[in-house]
Amino acid sequence: METRRRAGVPKAQRREEGRGRILEAARILFEAGGAEALSIRAIAARAGMPAMTLYSYFPSKTAIVRALWSQAFAPLFAEMEAAEASESDPAARLRKVAQVLVDYWLRFPDRYRIVFLIEDRRERADDRWFIEETDVVPAYLRFGPLIAAARGDPGGDHAREGEALICALTGVVHMLVTVSEYPWARSETYVEVIVRAFC
Repeated sequence: METRRRAGVPKAQRREEGRGRILEAARILFEAGGAEALSIRAIAARAGMPAMTLYSYFPSKTAIVRALWSQAFAPLFAEMEAAEASESDPAARLRKVAQVLVDYWLRFPDRYRIVFLIEDRRERADDRWFIEETDVVPAYLRFGPLIAAARGDPGGDHAREGEALICALTGVVHMLVTVSEYPWARSETYVEVIVRAFC
């Protein structure tokens, strides 16, 4: 149990380690039993601390889930930015960023499940939604300008097409992750077919 302070370890480091243990415990519980397995009591027990101690790190289960989402999205967005910067041809750039998005979730299917199979909650009516307080929306909406550039219309508003592309790409991931027993083609095949419709 984490009831004693470790001598010589700075408070900020202890706090970060505690948060890390909680998030790792929640991730393991989710992978083993889905969203139903995520209770404060179960997460605290898995993290090796009393439930009341857990509350000093996270005010609620929703806060824990949102922290897991942030952990899942951060490397994806870094990969998308790198892919965008590495390709000069607009159509190839759109295809590459789209493929990076799909491949990331396929490499980390448990992250995909945590993000897309747990519904966001607000603790109070005046709380903001996760997508309102993070960079998720701007990062995903990069597809609108990428489509505009691929179509040779850099000043055009292609936000709706960008949203449609996000839906299509997420659908590919969803089917490959959740219906893995079906003999799907490689993800590149579907990305190519979808992106071609947006160029």
